[in-house]
Parts: sequence; structure tokens; C-alpha cells
Amino acid sequence: MTTLSRWMRATVLTGVAVIGLASCSMNVDNPSVIDAGKFNPNSDGATLALSAQTNFYIAFQSVAMFGGLISDEVWTGAVRLQTNRLSARNFASTDDINADFFAPLSLAIASNQNAVGVLGKGPNASTDTNLATAAMNLGFSLDLMAETMCSGVIQGGPELSDTQLLDTAITAFTQAITVASAAGPAGATIVNGSNVGLARAYLQSGDFANAATTAALVPSDFLINVVTSANVSTQSVLGNTYFGNALQGQIIAPKLYRLADPRMPIDSTTPGSTLNQQPYVIQAKYTSYADPIRLGSGLEAQYIVAEAELHASGATGDAVTLINARRAAGGEGAYAGSTSDTLAVLGELLNQRARDFWMEGKKLGDLRRNPSVPLAAVLTDPVGAPFYTNSGGGPFGSNFCAPIPPEETNANPNF
Repeated sequence: MTTLSRWMRATVLTGVAVIGLASCSMNVDNPSVIDAGKFNPNSDGATLALSAQTNFYIAFQSVAMFGGLISDEVWTGAVRLQTNRLSARNFASTDDINADFFAPLSLAIASNQNAVGVLGKGPNASTDTNLATAAMNLGFSLDLMAETMCSGVIQGGPELSDTQLLDTAITAFTQAITVASAAGPAGATIVNGSNVGLARAYLQSGDFANAATTAALVPSDFLINVVTSANVSTQSVLGNTYFGNALQGQIIAPKLYRLADPRMPIDSTTPGSTLNQQPYVIQAKYTSYADPIRLGSGLEAQYIVAEAELHASGATGDAVTLINARRAAGGEGAYAGSTSDTLAVLGELLNQRARDFWMEGKKLGDLRRNPSVPLAAVLTDPVGAPFYTNSGGGPFGSNFCAPIPPEETNANPNF
């Protein structure tokens, strides 16, 4: 095999088309279709929301994986030229951008936006947790598009800047919080997850005051995951993509991540090979197709508060406290750098964040949000450094966002 598995065979909603999901395992069963004319927001709402959520889970994994290649979180073990150009940050709009980023994100946005529209007309819309779930997943989908794409499009509309995408994400998260809050205890997870997403969107857009205030609402022990599946019938769609691609030798751990940090476990003892002239050193963070991937957490909220304070006022106290706690978690000593040098503290904060959230779809947004921080400080090969393979692509370039692909611009009359 010479190409990375995309793991993103997304479902298509036609009218109100859905995939049935097992209520506990979230594993996908056989596709089914609800007659749009007979759709009942009360009895069919959960199925619609879960269908749209599945599209988000698929998009998240694809974007996290290929965004991880751009942000140097993973190295490709494949030899395909387009994948190497993506990994070396020297790619063009024709280099698999549609399949890797735009198509899965567009479907996740459209299906969750449509679910919000349909469920919002139901008699119990003000407290409908299915509506709140769809709004939350819409917010995360839009946030991912803003963090990974240079600009975006929603359902065949005009080109939108990252700021416009983030504003739309903020609206979606706000709706999710409003509805889930009104639902009482049943909506608590959605409220906390949406607050993490909302704070993330505020931070990415430069609204540091709202980012810090919102993130502070999240309990320190909160956790929400992207669900994966080891079921043989859904493994190619919802199985953990990092595990699957590492197992096949399609991705390996970059040299900058081989640090003996327990937050970034690697395996250099498993027999195997890659096709990209690289040693078989693979990630060991995910060890099965069923391992979930963290979507939001109280830990991320703490990072958002600390970074927002650094950007807003230059205050380093919370950042240094968090840095030292996370360095201890990684087996390192206390931070020895200057605590009055805001840029140095920010660099160390992002370094620890890269370790904590390795292969969780966050680093590309971090790099784009903080262009003043040296790439090497954030476990990233700098521009101009030699690429790690001679299969094409390098040296490392400066493309940190994906352009809208021709599949969209050629078909969209707004372009």
C-alpha cells in the first residue's frame, strides 16, 4: 500500500437520509432513510442527530490526520508525491485537498446545519438535546474548517474568511449551550463540550477576553471524545485512523516527538516497514481501532485561559503554573526560562500543549494562531529545513492552510 487511508467514507443525507447507530456503542449499522415528509423531530430526532454526528466524527479524523501531516505531528510513511508535498508544506489546491479536508468537512457542516434547521422546528426545540448536539458538532466542524482551510464555503455559498467561519461557529456553539442548558442535567456534557469549542473559537479569532471567560466555566476534569469503532463493519469508516495507518506503516512518529515523554508514547520495537525510507517508529498513544480521540477537555480549557491571558495582557502567572504542572506530567523539571519574556513563555506553553494533545487535531490551529513563535519551539521543522525523505516534497515550506480545491471553485457559481 502506498497511500494513507483516508477513513472518511462519509454518509450522504438526501432529504433526511441517515445511518442507524447502536444506542450505546455508536457503531454504524445498515443505512436507512427517513421519509422527509413523515419526519418527526421527537421520534426521529436522535437518528438524524446521530447521523450528522457520524459525519462529523469521520471529518474530524480525516482533518486531524492530514492536518497532523502539515503541522509535523506525524510523518508519512507513504511515497505518494501529493502526500509528500502536503507533509512538506509545499502543496497546491489540487493535492488531495478536497478528499483530505474540504469534502468531509463540507459534509459534516451541511448535515449538522440541516439537522439544526429541521430539529429547530420541533415543538420541544428549546430543550432538545438532539438539536444541541447537532449545533455543537456544527460548531466544531466550522472551527476545524477555519483552523485548517485558508478560507471556506458553506453549502455552495460564497467564499468565507476564517473570521467569518469562526463567527458562524460561535453562533452554533452559543445555540448549543442555550438549548442544552435549558435541558437541565441531560445537557450538561453538551454545555461543557460547547464551552470548550466556543472558547477555542474565540481564541482562534483573537477575542481573548471571551476565550478566557468561557474556558474558565469548564470543569477541570471534563472530557468529551470523538467515538471510534473496532466493529469490522464500520472499522474502515470510524476506526481510529492513527492506529490503522500506523499499523500499516503509513504514518510514523516524527523525530522531534521521540522524547521519552509518557504523553507521547512511541514503539520502535514492532517489526514493520515503511515505503518512505524511514525507520518503523510508530505512535503508541492509540493501540486499537476502538481507542477514542479527545475532542475537548478541562485541560484544553486551562490551556486556553493561559494563552488568552498571555496574548491579552502579557501576564505569565497562569501560563507558568500550567507549564510546570504539565512538565511534571511529562517527567521534566520546572520551567527554567524567563518568566517575564512573554514570547518565551508562550513558546513553552505551546510546546507542552503539543505534547498533551499530540494527534488530537489541534496543532495546526495553534501554529496558525501564533506565527511569532519559532516553529522549532513547538516541535515543528522550520521553513527551509531538509524534508525527511527523498521521495519528493521538500524542503519544508510555509503553507500552513489548505486552499479551497478546484472541485468546489469549478462548480460553485460564487467563484
